Amino acid sequence: MAKVTVKSVGAIIDGRPIGSSFELDERTAKRLESLGYVKITGKVTEPKKVSAKPKGQPKKSPKTKPKTVDKTK
Repeated sequence: MAKVTVKSVGAIIDGRPIGSSFELDERTAKRLESLGYVKITGKVTEPKKVSAKPKGQPKKSPKTKPKTVDKTK
């Protein structure tokens, strides 16, 4: 869900005083704006999701046992 920047104008929200700016989910911000508690000031862009596995690094092959050497003379 997208985040938006809001300014508290009519109530203390989550312990933040009147006049403070902070981020809320878009759905919550619209609900509080309709009640007259906040004013939406801007939209925050969502960061791109990063994959858990970094790309570009080669796979490490499992280590193999060294060849056995015959010790017969």
